[in-house]
Amino acid sequence: MRGTEYGAWMLGVALMLACPAAAQQAPIPLAVAIGANMNHVPSFVAVEKGIYLKHGLDVKVKLLATGQEMAKAMQAGEVQLIGAAFSNFPMAVERGLAAKGIVGVMGDRTAPNSDENVAVVSRRATGITRIEDLKGRKLGLAMGGTGDEYVTLLLTKAGITREQVNYINVPPGSQLAALQGGSVDAIAAWEPFPTLILEKVPEAVLVSRGGRHIPYIINMSALVDVIEKKPEVLERYVAAMAEASQYTRQHLDEAAEISTRWVPGLDLAVSKKSIRHMTFDPRITSLTIQAYEENARILVEQKKLKAPMPWQRAMETKFIEKVTKTHPQFFSDLKPVP
Repeated sequence: MRGTEYGAWMLGVALMLACPAAAQQAPIPLAVAIGANMNHVPSFVAVEKGIYLKHGLDVKVKLLATGQEMAKAMQAGEVQLIGAAFSNFPMAVERGLAAKGIVGVMGDRTAPNSDENVAVVSRRATGITRIEDLKGRKLGLAMGGTGDEYVTLLLTKAGITREQVNYINVPPGSQLAALQGGSVDAIAAWEPFPTLILEKVPEAVLVSRGGRHIPYIINMSALVDVIEKKPEVLERYVAAMAEASQYTRQHLDEAAEISTRWVPGLDLAVSKKSIRHMTFDPRITSLTIQAYEENARILVEQKKLKAPMPWQRAMETKFIEKVTKTHPQFFSDLKPVP
């Protein structure tokens, strides 16, 4: 036996002695699609801190810009799980996506509305300082996304119709350049993009942030087929996400630093500010369900959803309920649900 072969053999023996379970079973492969933004920090942390592997999973991550792209990847059979926001997931299900949310990623699960990480930003030169000032102006956003839902609701409350604003479809990663170059007068987006623009664009102005107008909640959603056929795999995944979410909450600066390796163009100073506008809670609570139903009502009013959709079509709570009982330590630092 050559020296290199002997060394590899000894390393393998050492790993088997240290972790007998690993010798019996290789990590289970799982493909997930998540956004290239800070809504998915726990997923970044789970990869880099080895938390998925600890729970016996070999998770391959596909980074995409929007929820619509994630839904397409799932329908194409490229991934088994996606990180879906309430702003677009019901429409995807209505169009035939067979998936359900199984664990929370981002959003306050102790309140019906949670939108602190959504904002509208403009430049001082445009004169836009209030939502009302958007009338007749060019607004850049990801059409059909959370920024769209948020600003449309604010405009409606201000008595301004969607048709009175020039909506321009601008992917989140292009919004800084679009605003800086003057091709749009304002943008509506989720973190880290508002903070990035406020830090990088001279004369940038925060027009609106949060206000608990909409339930901006993100769950990791699994294919119904996987839910039915591989429940033990999803239970491992939910436990891993619960542990990664707690690690994120307890190590914000480290999680922010990890995020800079996943989100294109994100620097550490922006990441550290951005992450403090976010809540990472894996639970699916009664208020999460209430938030979903409220969101479905808003989507129907905005004519993005044909009819209200029962929450049972969009969420499966059995995994997180079990993990909450089997791994209570991962939830010990969270606020109780009212």
